Amino acid sequence: MTDNTDTLSTAQDWRTATRKTLTRLLTDQLDRVGVRPGQRVLDLTGAADREHLSRLVGPSGHLFAIDDFHGAAHWSADPDGYDVVLSDRQPDQLDALAPLTASLRPGGWLILAGILPAPPVIYAAGPGATSVIDRVVRAIHALTPSPAGPCSAEDTIGLLIRLGVDHVCTSTLTETSRGGGPGCTRYRHVARRVRDQLTAAGLSNAELDQFDEAFQDPSVVLTLSRCVTVHAQMSAA
Repeated sequence: MTDNTDTLSTAQDWRTATRKTLTRLLTDQLDRVGVRPGQRVLDLTGAADREHLSRLVGPSGHLFAIDDFHGAAHWSADPDGYDVVLSDRQPDQLDALAPLTASLRPGGWLILAGILPAPPVIYAAGPGATSVIDRVVRAIHALTPSPAGPCSAEDTIGLLIRLGVDHVCTSTLTETSRGGGPGCTRYRHVARRVRDQLTAAGLSNAELDQFDEAFQDPSVVLTLSRCVTVHAQMSAA
C-alpha cells in the first residue's frame, strides 16, 4: 500500500538532494577555473553557492542569478557579456549551448553540471534481490527518461569546439548508495508513487515489495546515477 504522505514530498526531496549535489559540483568547478574579483558571472542553475560566488567576484564584480531551477530556459543575453556562465548539463539544453557560449566574453568560462540516471551497478544485495533491483530501477528510468542519456561527453566536447571554445574538460563522478540512505529512499518513494505504471510494465507486486524491502536494507550497496561536469573556455582570439 502506498504511503501518500511519504510520496507527496518525493519530488521536492529529489529536487533538494539534486540541488545540494549540484552546489558541490559547481563550487568545485568554480574553484578550478579561478573566478576573480571584478568578473561578471551568470548562474542559470539556481544551485550555485551565491555567498561563495559573491566573495569570489568581490564588490567590483557582478553576480546575475536565476532563481528558478533549470533557469536556462528563462534568460536573455546581456550585451556586456559574462566572464563565467553556469548551466545545467542536460541534452535538451545542448541546442541552447550556442547562445550560452555567445554570451561569454573572450577567455570566459562555461561551466555545465548535471546528475544523470544510469543503469544500476549492484555491489551487494540479498539473495534474489539483484535482478529485481536492476529491473525496477531500469523501469523507473524508462518511465522518467533523462534526455541526457544518449549524449556522451564526446558529443558535448565536439559541439563546444565547433562553437569556438578551447580547453574543454569533462569529469564524471559516481557515488555509491546504501539501502536506507537518501539515494535509495528517493527511488523507493518513486517506485511507490508509480507502482501502477510499474506493474503495467510487467513487474509483479511481489517484486515491487521485494524492491521496497531491499532499498531499506543497509547491506545493499549500489550506484544509481553519475554526476557529469564540463568546463570550457571561450577562445580569447
